[in-house]
Formats: sequence, structure tokens, C-alpha cells
Amino acid sequence: MKTMRRIRGLGAALAGLACSCNVAAAATFYVAPDGRDAWSGQRATPNGRKTDGPFATLERARDEVRRLKKRDGVTVFVRGGRYQITQTFALKAEDSGTTQAPVVYRACKGEQPVFSGGVRLTGFQPVREAAILARLPAEARGQVVQVDLKAQGVTHVIPLRLGGFAGGLGFSTHPTMELFFNGQALPLARWPNTGFVHVADVAADAGKTGPIRYDGDRPQRWKDDQDILLYGYWFHDWADSYERVASIDTARHEITLAPPYTTYGYRKGQRYYAVNLFSELDMPGEWYLDRSSGTLYLYPPADPNQAVVELSTAVFPLVEMDHVSHVTLQGLTWELGGADGILVKDGAGCLLAGCTIRRLGGNGVEIHGGTGHKLRSCDIYSLGRGGAVVEGGNRKTLTPGRHLVENCDIYDLSRIDHTYTPAVVLSGVGHRIAHNAFHDIGSSAIRLGGNDHVVEFNEVYRVVRESDDQGGVDMWGDPTYRGNVIRYNYWHHIGNWRHTGAEPGCGQAGVRLDDAISGVLVLGNVFFRCGTGRAGFGGIQIHGGKDNIVSGNLFADCRTAISFSAWGDQRWRAFTSRSLESQEIDAALYGARYPELARLAEDHDVNLVCSNLVYKCDEFLRRDSGRNKLVDNIVTQANPGFTDAARGIFRPAKNTPVQVRAIPFDQIGLYRDEFRLALPTRAISEARAAAP
Repeated sequence: MKTMRRIRGLGAALAGLACSCNVAAAATFYVAPDGRDAWSGQRATPNGRKTDGPFATLERARDEVRRLKKRDGVTVFVRGGRYQITQTFALKAEDSGTTQAPVVYRACKGEQPVFSGGVRLTGFQPVREAAILARLPAEARGQVVQVDLKAQGVTHVIPLRLGGFAGGLGFSTHPTMELFFNGQALPLARWPNTGFVHVADVAADAGKTGPIRYDGDRPQRWKDDQDILLYGYWFHDWADSYERVASIDTARHEITLAPPYTTYGYRKGQRYYAVNLFSELDMPGEWYLDRSSGTLYLYPPADPNQAVVELSTAVFPLVEMDHVSHVTLQGLTWELGGADGILVKDGAGCLLAGCTIRRLGGNGVEIHGGTGHKLRSCDIYSLGRGGAVVEGGNRKTLTPGRHLVENCDIYDLSRIDHTYTPAVVLSGVGHRIAHNAFHDIGSSAIRLGGNDHVVEFNEVYRVVRESDDQGGVDMWGDPTYRGNVIRYNYWHHIGNWRHTGAEPGCGQAGVRLDDAISGVLVLGNVFFRCGTGRAGFGGIQIHGGKDNIVSGNLFADCRTAISFSAWGDQRWRAFTSRSLESQEIDAALYGARYPELARLAEDHDVNLVCSNLVYKCDEFLRRDSGRNKLVDNIVTQANPGFTDAARGIFRPAKNTPVQVRAIPFDQIGLYRDEFRLALPTRAISEARAAAP
């Protein structure tokens, strides 16, 4: 991948920032693990007599910055090492900088400060109590170890509350405590250990509340377990939730669930598994927390006394920036929280650059409101929910928010809530997602809503691995979402590619425009090995929309290049009849900005598909209604001149058809900059070539 040489949009104030603890800014403070908040913070390390030196906490540095009467640029240098988090690092409007003189909290050059909300557990002992051993599966006796959390300083154990998209607890983060072994998240004891089982039946007239019926006799094991949860896709394969077990009737093979119930009800044949069962602690890596006694049980994957075993105990956001402007967090690592990582509310011009956000129970970053915030060159991974939630701008006035997510590596998400927790949820008006790598996610990589967004130069792969009826980028439900551009992205290995078992009923696409999404420009993208499902989703799936332009794209080795689900005139008019009367928009303003809305009710299911190259796909179009406009598309089984197409490398050559010659393939994905000095060790070419 070609190195990107230009530095994008940092502003003059950041261009001259010191890159070493030894170079002073207009005002400079220091923080170090061996510092003291009673010191002046004017030195990078303690003096020889240890009577002065750096601060110990960011809070102390923040308070000192507040006292400055004049801020001509303030830099807080943070030394490498581990910092224990006991409260949210909170910044308010009074902590703001200015456009020309930001306030910067940054790592010293070559050092890695780690702010941890977790506790390291030590002193694991074998389980010896006879009554406890009797409850363990026979194969686990002698393998499971335990530790008393109170003896480790953990005195507050929160209840286990998990929701999911369709859960009665709501679609929001519920703080939870998780266990990590040498940096890897461990699963709560569950059955089955992998995969799902299926609902045998649902009691008559009880589809909305259960009980559900099961096959086999496994739940007989669970008679002494408390606080059992069932996780499943109970009605739709795109809506997950955790359901609490009220009782089990082993004679009738029925499980009664406790309210609140899943939104859509329960259906025979749907997939689920049981979680949080001490009696199923039977596989290396599984764990269980007895909340009444504060005892944690672990079936260790290796010797726990020779490993780093950590419990996330910070059940609050690690950072909160409320009405803050022109503050930078640079090169800092935030980890082991049970809730969200960094929350930004309103304000303007804040920058998160070169940070690592990992091992959290919630979302990595949330930006709500404000203008011009940037998430730049960050690594965000191992999360219970999604990578970033970004919203801003005003849909009624079409005022842009101008937030940016660029050059970020976001992956290994949705560990707890599996659906609608993508790498980026983007909403509002006028934001940009560019040059990122989004991968290894059970559902979508991007959830897009609103107007005038640009999604460009991103590499998206190994996503939509579990849920159904989704896309690598997914839009849904509002024909006034206009002005959106999806261009020059590389979508590959989307869905369970060529899966020979039970495929999803609907499908898994690269770009999915669902339920009347219209007026989107999909330009110059590469779709490689995309599109699965019995309903036959293509690399692009358009469900009922119109005025979409699909132009200059390459589809390679896809089952279907483009699929449609036409609505017809009656359904279209019924769905869109009140769209322009919505209180969320100004109809006159929208009519002037998007003139095609004047004919919204007309020309249903008409989209423009032009100048695309379809190479070695099973079919070009599926369910084409005959109303779409097809112009200058090429369909071929022969390699049209790409250098290394078999491995997913699609650099155009001189003899490549003009339809896709403009795709800047070598500019897609991550690049090196002052915040990302090296690309991930996994070669992008290897990631592209690694077909599931």
C-alpha cells in the first residue's frame, strides 16, 4: 500500500508541536506514573532529592491548566507506564483551548502511557470446597481455579445486565465487568461452547413472551444456576437480545423467560445459546463470577499465575469532554473499562490522534453534537459494542457538523451486543469517513444516516459474519437522506462467503441501501467476494430505493454484482407519502438542495447503473425489475488486465477498461502519518487474500 505523504488538516497550531518531553511549549506540564500531585509538574522526572517533579494524574494537570490566566498553547506531556483509573477524566468548557492555541495532552515521544480501568488478579487457587466441585462438570474438576475479588481490592460487583438491539432493557450500553487473559477477552461460561442451538418450539399463543421449548436434556444440568441468560436472534436474524431465565420445566422441556421480553417475540427454529452458567464451566477460557460471594472462577487456558489476568472494573466512561473546544488527546491508550471509552459532547475542534482504545464493554468513542471533531489515526479494538458513534449537524437546516474519522484501524467489535454496533455509526449532516480499515465484525462496518456524508478510501473486510439482512455499509428507511457519497472503497470477504451450510435467509452485502434509501452515489468502489444469502444479496443491494447512481465500480468474484428488491408503485407511494412533511426537515430547503425530491412519488425503482466492470461473477443483476437504467457496463469472465486479481489486488493497467481505470486502488486504506508511524503488522495484501 502506497504511503500517503501529505498531512491532512492538522492546523498550524499542531504542526509545530513538540515531539519530545525536552522541548517546551508556551506552557508545559508533565505527568508520570512515579509523579506526585503535590509537585509542580514542571519536570519530566523527579529531581534527585525527589522534592519536585511531574504530576501523578491528568486531573492534577487539568486543574493547573485551568489556573493559567493566559493560554498561548498548553501541552501536558505524559510519560509512559500504567495509570490506574478510579474516575472519569472529565473536561469542561473551561478546559478549552483555541484554534491557534489548543490544549494538548500527549504521550512523550516513543513512550506509551496506558490508562487502565482494570484490576490485575493474582493468587488463583484450586477449587477445593466439595459442594462447589460437585456443581462443576466432571471434566472441569481439578482444572478450575478461583480468586476472592474482595482480597484483590474489588469491593463493588455490579449486577449482570445485558440488552442487545431487540432487548427489553433497551438499545444502550449497560456497564459490565469482563475478564481478560493476556489481553484476550474470555467468554462467560456458556452452552454450547461454540455456535448456537435452535428453539424447538414456542408455546401456543405465547410468541411474544414465551415460554420456549428445547430439545434434549441439557438444561437439567442448570437446576442450581442463578441469573441464567439466553442470548439469541429470537425472531429476525438481524435483531439480537439477552433474555433472563425465570424458570425451567425439565419435564415439559420449557424455559420461561422473565420480562422485559424481546421486542419482536420468539419463533420456532431461531438460534440461541445459554450464558452465565457455573454448571457449564467446562472449556479452557471460560469464567464465571459468583456475585453473591464475590468469587471469580476460571478454567484457565494456561497457568494464570504466569499470565496477566485482568478484570475491567471501571463501570463509567474513561474520558468525558463536555462542551470542550480545541483540546487534543494524542498517543494515549485507554483500556479495561466496563462502559464506553471517550465521550465528546458538543464543543468544537477537538482531536483524538494516535490513541489506542481497547478492551471495553461499551463503545470506543462517542461524539454527540458540536462541530469539527476529529478521530485520527487511532486503533480501536476488542470492544463489547461498537467502535465510534458520531453525530452532529442539523438535518432541518442542513448545517454540516464536519466531524471526521480518518486513518483508524477499528476491529474485533460487538463482543456483547452483536448487531447494530459497527465500526462507525454516523448520523446528522456533513461528516466524512476516510482511509480507515474496518474488519472482523459480526454485523455491519458502517451504519449511515442523514445527509451529505462522504465515505471514501476505506478498506472493509470480514464483516457481517453473523447477522443477516445487513451490509458492510448499511442505510435504512428515509428517502430524504440525500447527498451521500460512497466512493473509492474496497469491500472484500463480506459475509459468510460461499458458505456451504445454512446461509442467512436474506443476505449480506457490501453496500446495502435498505427501505427507500435514494439519491446515493456509489462510485469507483471495488467489491471482491461479496454477497451471500438465500435471497441473493449482491455486492450492492438496493431495497426499494430510486435515484441511486452506481457508477464506475468493479465487482470481482461475487456471486451477484448488484441485487434489487423492487417495491412497485403502490408500496412506494404509501411509504413516502409523508416524507416531505417530516418535522425533521425543511421541505423548501430540501427541494432547493435536492431538486429530484420534486418527483419523489414518481419513477419508483428507477436507478442508474452505468460504467461498471463485472469480472468473474456468477451474475450481473438479480431481481432487476426492468426499470433501472443500464448504460455501458461490461460483464466478463476474463481478467481485464489487473496485476494480481487472484489475491485481491486490483491495480488498473493500461489495458484495463476505462470504466474502472480511475479507481485509485493504491490510495485505499490506512496510511503512515505523524500519528501512525507504521502500518499494522498484518500485511493488507494478506488480509485481502485470506478468503474465509
